[in-house]
Amino acid sequence: MIRLRPLIGVAAGLFVAAGCTPLHTGVRHAPLSDASFVQASPTATAAPIRHAPPDESTVIAPAPAPLPRWALNPPLSPGDRLQVEIEDGDGFSGRYEVGIDGTLHLPHLPPLPVAGRDTRNAAALVSEALVAARYFKPHRVRVSVLVHEWSHVQVHVGGAVFAPGMVSVNVRSPEERALKSDLAAGDFPSERMLTAALRAAGGVRPDAAVDRILLIRDGRTLTVSYAGLVHGAGAQPVPLMSGDRIMVESSGRFDADLVVASAITPPGIRVFLSNLTVPATGNAISAVSKEASSLPYGSRLLTAAVSANCVGGINATSASRHAVLVRTDPISGRAQALERPINKLLRHPEEVAVNPYVMPNDSIACYDSGVTNLRDIARAIADVLLPISLL
Repeated sequence: MIRLRPLIGVAAGLFVAAGCTPLHTGVRHAPLSDASFVQASPTATAAPIRHAPPDESTVIAPAPAPLPRWALNPPLSPGDRLQVEIEDGDGFSGRYEVGIDGTLHLPHLPPLPVAGRDTRNAAALVSEALVAARYFKPHRVRVSVLVHEWSHVQVHVGGAVFAPGMVSVNVRSPEERALKSDLAAGDFPSERMLTAALRAAGGVRPDAAVDRILLIRDGRTLTVSYAGLVHGAGAQPVPLMSGDRIMVESSGRFDADLVVASAITPPGIRVFLSNLTVPATGNAISAVSKEASSLPYGSRLLTAAVSANCVGGINATSASRHAVLVRTDPISGRAQALERPINKLLRHPEEVAVNPYVMPNDSIACYDSGVTNLRDIARAIADVLLPISLL
């Protein structure tokens, strides 16, 4: 029995640049109750799952609607390698590759447009061409078309994803392709699916309407619901071909409960951090590396501040430090600067308004406390006066 949960959006991939300067920053303090892309409500938290009593009626999740034939069967695409076998047709049988124009070239036959068709339709097309060319009689022709190797495909992904644009999926190394060269037929394109294209585009954003993902192919449009994927449920895979267009609609609101790793969001995020009272000449000196800048997807500002060494230390000099989050709201397109005291982050880590989620391309800066600033000013004055006193 499955209890339905509210539909919420998804987010993905992260790159954060952070830095630190002494004295007053000049950054505008955003009120903690300000509504922004980083919060769903001033006290938004994940709702606990309430288990229904045995006598309480429960709702069974309906099975997903079956896909139409043109979207269910894997379509052939340019670059696919096919094994064509024709009974008593040794001059035609062999291994062929679909051309860049989507056609299949067999000896003594005109180009056959097979892109977008499945193997059964491709075999029927070859049979018709052999009969039309008078090489076989209709009742004597026997054609088999099998996929030897699925090629990579290029599709366009737009809408509520973090990195919209053209993406390539199911790309294989030369070594992997060489291992399949001895197979007569058979291949499983695990990455030539709609879910892989969404991940390649940076994953869906938290405002994505995952129940309204559009796949557009040759003037036909299919609406796919992947709401179950973000809850751990299954969904029917949708194979792709080159030239497909994928559009993810936006719900217009941020749903924090879906900022989790799933099949349509990245499993982790990478951040770029720099937190130095005195700027260093390179990352090696400041101990910032690839390992130190990797965070799990769904991390919040406090986690990024800890990773940047902005939290902890001597209480007198570090307790009043501030973390500043600068980002561009993907929904409104406006730049935002949110400043949060470290002490407040530690006291209210569960409140999204105080401790927001970090998103791709956010910038995080850690500013020192007033005690540290005065200490550095004193040191600077001492550095200037000492040479004068020696003279």
